[in-house]
Amino acid sequence: MIDNKKRFARAMELVSVGKTDEAAGIYRGILAEAPRNLAAAKALFDLVAAGAAEGDLSKTRKIVTDIETESTYSVAKMAQTQGNFEIAIRCYKKIINLEPEHGDAVWGLAEASYGNKDLVEALRWYRRYAEIYPKDPEAEHMVAALCDGPKPSRASDEYVRETFNHFAEDFDRQLLEDLEYMAPKHIHGLFKRISAANTVGLDILDAGCGTGLSGVRFKRYAGRLTGVDLSSEMLKRARDRDIYDELLESEVAACMLDRPDTFDLIIAVDVFCYIGDLAETLHAARIALKPAGLLLFSVEAQSKRGYSLTQSGRYAHKPAYIRRIAKSAGFHEMQSFRETLRMEYGSPVPGYLTALQKLG
Repeated sequence: MIDNKKRFARAMELVSVGKTDEAAGIYRGILAEAPRNLAAAKALFDLVAAGAAEGDLSKTRKIVTDIETESTYSVAKMAQTQGNFEIAIRCYKKIINLEPEHGDAVWGLAEASYGNKDLVEALRWYRRYAEIYPKDPEAEHMVAALCDGPKPSRASDEYVRETFNHFAEDFDRQLLEDLEYMAPKHIHGLFKRISAANTVGLDILDAGCGTGLSGVRFKRYAGRLTGVDLSSEMLKRARDRDIYDELLESEVAACMLDRPDTFDLIIAVDVFCYIGDLAETLHAARIALKPAGLLLFSVEAQSKRGYSLTQSGRYAHKPAYIRRIAKSAGFHEMQSFRETLRMEYGSPVPGYLTALQKLG
């Protein structure tokens, strides 16, 4: 194996005696073997910039910038994952100084600022990302969530799809380890309280199934288990669990409308937090359920009237709104309770979980 430290030291000796072209050749050789060697890249750039060696100045500068950007971004992401938002912000800003339109760093600044509870800065960087990438659904949604302007009544399909496609690879670990995710357990507990002990053979729809964290708990009760989700990447991971009889890539309400009188049970765990106005969705669920069928779901709870788009980009609902809209859609609330759904930035996220039965 070539010892690049010795080669680098030899190049420095050559520079000291004026043999800069030969030194530049060694630096290029090091970079050919180790393209991310920052010391060699900087040394080569210095020689080219001083006119002491031949080379394209812009290309050698870009090599240095790319290496610095990549290494700094890795540090920033690690710091952000560990909750060290100040360090992450400093690193992202260093990248922006090198590459003002580095999209990942701009997005990282927005999220790290949000994590640091600096919502003014978070909004600034979400807006900057939207300038670089016009019509980006994630940026548009977060700007709407944080600014004082009009709020959409639900997250767009594009927003949900992109968010969870990006999140899919690390979804289970982050939810279960970092966020202490309890919603699937709570929904399962609610189902056991309202159902007979020997309940089996049900036609079940796991609406917004994600990677299948809830489907795993309900498989034992299913004669047929169907999962639906907008995210193709989440569906790939759900398919790997080998618990679903069918997986569909679709918006949940559209899926339910296409399958009238099909399901004994529909579960929607942490799905309706991306929908503010639930009237159409509950109407679709009623159509998809068989007579006396059950709909179990969770929402993030709030004390304010109705529903609202929170600064997290998710919707929160008042329990009284859920009861009113459920009655209007033709459901009877069998049982409900409040419980923490998960932790977020060290604080519990309050939830409302309910079991509705189709009337008529």
